[in-house]
Amino acid sequence: MAADNVYDEDQEYLIEARDTISELEDLKDKLEEIKLLQKKNKRAIVREERATGDEISATLKKRKEQIAASYDRQIDVNNSKIRQVQTKKDKKKSQRMEDRINKETADIREENRQLNAAIKTLFKKNHVPAFCNTKIYYCLFSPKGMSEFLELLVILLVTCGGIPAAVIAILMNTKFKTGNHTAMCVLIAALIIITEFIIYFIVFNLTKVKHRDLIREGRRTRDKIIANEKAVKAIKNSIAKDKDESIYRLGKYDKKIQELEDAGGVISDEKLDALRTFEKETKQLITDEITGRRKEKMDRLKSERDTLENDFGDTQKKISEYELMITNKYETYLGKDFCTEEKLSDLISIMEEGSASTVAEAIKVYKGDDR
Repeated sequence: MAADNVYDEDQEYLIEARDTISELEDLKDKLEEIKLLQKKNKRAIVREERATGDEISATLKKRKEQIAASYDRQIDVNNSKIRQVQTKKDKKKSQRMEDRINKETADIREENRQLNAAIKTLFKKNHVPAFCNTKIYYCLFSPKGMSEFLELLVILLVTCGGIPAAVIAILMNTKFKTGNHTAMCVLIAALIIITEFIIYFIVFNLTKVKHRDLIREGRRTRDKIIANEKAVKAIKNSIAKDKDESIYRLGKYDKKIQELEDAGGVISDEKLDALRTFEKETKQLITDEITGRRKEKMDRLKSERDTLENDFGDTQKKISEYELMITNKYETYLGKDFCTEEKLSDLISIMEEGSASTVAEAIKVYKGDDR
């Protein structure tokens, strides 16, 4: 189409140009709407994929935990039974161990009983005070061995140090609260210690000196009793360390425990098999079931995506075609400035009003108006 011919065209040419440009703008608006729909569709697909994945993960976790919990309950019940049988076994073992200890130490304990009875009778017959047959008496007046000498040292520290210190502390917080009473405190402490030693020597003379041979006999008897007690303790320790339980006749308990442990092993194996089956088979079935149930929605969203992609491509193609057509058919002759809906409408109005009969005349009138 020659430029002279275009300028000789009537208003139909301008109307056609305006309509074409309007259609291009509509196509551009449509393209933007498609872009928005594509973003919305993409977010919906992502949400659906995430929701499907979350449902699969949650369901798999729940089902797996249910399987494990079911077997764990059985294992707990079985372990509880084992503990009950073990408790009964331990109780019976303790009883029979005690019986064994009593049996193996009966002679020694009987000897100690007779020794205690004999020394009590001897002391009573010869009018020796009963406290002379006590541990503390022998520790104070006839100590023997490291332990009794250590006990004697503790007693001396308490009587010669602790008691005077306690009395002085009480006085310092009462009668001696004010003033300097050091000399008095030293005197009181000395009096307490002297009194204690006086009492000690009085008891010493009235018992050990007066009944020297009887006290020595009591010491020898007490040494025998202590030796026997050590022998009893050694027997107890030996029996306690003895790993051979056959003597206690606990076979029925061991048999029951073994049966329960075997049953527990079977349950544990079944649990492992169930979990392996879950991982190999059930897991995929659950995944397929959830995916299949949500497939319709996902397919619809993907179909919408494909449709939007096609619409987007078609619309882009039409826009390119329209832009090329406008450039070749209108912008080349009218100029880019006049290829707008607003200016084309102004030119059409000029021609409809009769102010111009051709495009060229309308442009002249428009430019004249513009000036």
